[in-house]
Amino acid sequence: MDELLAAARMLACQQSIHRFYAALDASDFAAVAAAVAPDGVWHRQGKALRGPGDVAAALAERPAGRVTAHLVQNLVVTLEDAETATARYNTLVFRHDGAAGAPLPAPIGVPLSIAAAQDRLRRDATTGAWLVVERRSSRVFGA
Repeated sequence: MDELLAAARMLACQQSIHRFYAALDASDFAAVAAAVAPDGVWHRQGKALRGPGDVAAALAERPAGRVTAHLVQNLVVTLEDAETATARYNTLVFRHDGAAGAPLPAPIGVPLSIAAAQDRLRRDATTGAWLVVERRSSRVFGA
């Protein structure tokens, strides 16, 4: 594969991951769900969320006053071929559960966790977007 094309695909995968967490932290749960392939699975908090519908339903249960910040670090993407990739990275997560509609900034405390994450991504044939086929993470630090 051409090096420039490979670099563009890796950057597109990185941006897909960053957009996912930016949408999650903005409480744009429709965008988070749309980032998951129809046959995708997100292993989250001991549950396997299958497809955009499960993701949207799980996120709808989040407390209305929850504020999060997911900081993505050490992101490395490996292209398997022109349509699939894997990614490994860490997330540093801050969370505050306050009253719904409370003004920002939220108070800052110690981080909730640092987790090691692994993704499998696939390029959608219609839109060209890189979608989550599988996302797993495990805490490295946390309560």
